[in-house]
Parts: sequence; C-alpha cells; structure tokens
Amino acid sequence: MAKNKRDFDEEVAQTEREEEEQARSVLDEIDKQRKKAKREGLNFTAPSERQLRRKLGRHNSPMIVFQSWTGSVAPGGAINYTVGINNPDPVTVIWLFVHVFVGAANAVRNVGDALATVDPRFPRLTLPDFAGLSIAPGVTTSLNFQLSVPGGIEATNYLGNSFLFQADWHDVGTHFDRGVFVFEVT
Repeated sequence: MAKNKRDFDEEVAQTEREEEEQARSVLDEIDKQRKKAKREGLNFTAPSERQLRRKLGRHNSPMIVFQSWTGSVAPGGAINYTVGINNPDPVTVIWLFVHVFVGAANAVRNVGDALATVDPRFPRLTLPDFAGLSIAPGVTTSLNFQLSVPGGIEATNYLGNSFLFQADWHDVGTHFDRGVFVFEVT
C-alpha cells in the first residue's frame, strides 16, 4: 500500500512541477511582449500571475494571455491590435479563430448577447484564414489585426473586443476566452 501512496505522491509532485513550468513559460512570454509593447509605445494588458494561474487551472481551454495596441488614432486611421493566445492543453488545439469588433461586449456576460453589442460603424474582423490556428501544447502564439477607424467619427474612447473561439464546421463552435482594449479617437 505504501508503494501506491508513494506513486500517487510522485504523480502529484510531477503534475505540480509541470504546471509551474507552464506558468513560468507563459509569464516569461508575457514579460517579453510587455517589453516589446513598451519599446513600441503601445498599450499592453496581461493577466497578473495570480489571474494566469487561475486561468491555467481551468484546463481544456486555450486562452488570451496578452494584448497590445495603438492607444489613439485620428478618424480615418487604424488601430493595430495584437492578441496572444496560449494552449495549456496536453494536446494540439485546432480550428481556433479570434473575432475582433467594437462595442460594449465586455460588460455583458452572455456570449451571444455580448456579440450583439457591435458598433456597426466599425468593421468586424476575424483571423486567421481557413482552417484557423493549430496551437501545440504549451505554445503561445499571436495574431495581428488592423482595425480601421471610420472618418468623421466622434472623438472619444471606444471599446475593442476580441473573442477566442474554436470553429466546429457542422455544429456550434466553442467560445474559450475574450479580451477588451480601450482606444481613443482624437
């Protein structure tokens, strides 16, 4: 019986080491991207270490782990937006897409309702092209968007949104995560 408990304890310790290694890897990537955004004068957000560890504890769900973007733009210009996606799963995740739009979606819990809060003056963008991202276990990758700002639009702050989802070509897809980024039109 002691051998079984010892084996169990070793498995638990191994899992804890792997989870720590994964968290450290993602935190290192976040730090690298934060420094890059600072050098380029971009806004940047990422979960805190505590928030990241909670997200990693969800398992079975790719997640948004950082965002960087142009903070302000004149009407007729464009916001450059980058979103970082990590796959904490032990298997490759396929058919992933990010949908970006402007609206008050961050304040709405229900995904369907949130996606309906679109400001129709702005484009809706989805990347990548067919058949989506394939992300190997433990890997972080990013997508880059250029969000056009209409001419003649009011000078104020706007809420950009990104929704990470997995397509299912013949059924309802799976929503994994979302982010919000605030930009100013001057």
